[in-house]
Amino acid sequence: MNRSLPHSRLAMVRVLCMLTLAVSPSLWSAPDGTAPKLFDADGNLEVTITAPWQDLMRNSEYQGTYPATLTYTDSTGTDWSHDLTVERRGIKRQEVCKMPPIRLRFEKKEVAGSPFRGQDSLKMVTHCQKSDRSDQYYILEMLAYRMYNQITDFSFRVRPLSVTYKDSEGGRDEEDRFAFLIEDDSDVGKRNDLRKLEIPRVRTSQLEKPTSSEFALFQYMIGNTDWSALAGPDPKECCHNVKLVAPRPFEEGDMIWPVAYDFDASGIVDAPYAAPPEGLGINSVTQRLYRGYCAHSETLPAARQKFLDKKADILAVFDSDERLNARSKKRALRFIERFYDILEDDGDFERRVVMKCRK
Repeated sequence: MNRSLPHSRLAMVRVLCMLTLAVSPSLWSAPDGTAPKLFDADGNLEVTITAPWQDLMRNSEYQGTYPATLTYTDSTGTDWSHDLTVERRGIKRQEVCKMPPIRLRFEKKEVAGSPFRGQDSLKMVTHCQKSDRSDQYYILEMLAYRMYNQITDFSFRVRPLSVTYKDSEGGRDEEDRFAFLIEDDSDVGKRNDLRKLEIPRVRTSQLEKPTSSEFALFQYMIGNTDWSALAGPDPKECCHNVKLVAPRPFEEGDMIWPVAYDFDASGIVDAPYAAPPEGLGINSVTQRLYRGYCAHSETLPAARQKFLDKKADILAVFDSDERLNARSKKRALRFIERFYDILEDDGDFERRVVMKCRK
């Protein structure tokens, strides 16, 4: 089976997709003249966050909040300043990053009328290390979210930032570092007329099949094995690097939709600290392993076709952020092209994907 577009046509489609992405919704305004909501735009937002950053970075044992101020100018030229709190978050990245991932917490009344309206808690992925090179890993992680957006609405939207970290206690400031914000899971649910679901465990039969096949094939595409859609490390809370959305009230027999997140341990990112979970028989995150469930195999052909149809859109994502350097872009494109080599070959797809499903 060879579903690939002719090279000239594929190149043309990629250019058109790139131009579409370049005309950023962040240049638009809402009908009432206000700036778009945070995740209704995808252009870079320049912000300054003032907080006791040196204290936060040095005191890894303290997981509480610090007072902060967020200032920026929106796409209509309006200046904003919001009081908020910031705190450390994450597990692995707290261990390995000088600048850990951050959670921003707002009072909703504090952000009323602004692009942040409706938000009260947001995850922010930071640059991790001081070197500019480390930005490349997290630009690629952000682009992984955007690739997932091309496949399904059951995915987190993201917003890139250029952040100036201003130390409120007189420490050294750090300017123009890459970061990105991740949409709240409750908003993913609302966009799809569902609600976020918190339960201890999930059965494969409860997972909505078409979305689950797309979910598993996406994880295979980016080389991510660090997830579980059935249970998590905490026996009281499902899952691992997966959020769930479902109807409310949730009743026996209702379907559950998995939503993937946290891709720094994937092969497309290939962060220095990333390693596959033990017991999978692979030695590197750049080795792909399909971990979808056999219970969803009947919807796998349709998922395969969707990825084939979306190839140009997915490849065009790598043109959507100019901060991705040429070396990182070349490596990432090569990694995704190898996925499509498998997808476009019936025999390879059968051996490497279909026959590798989990019982």
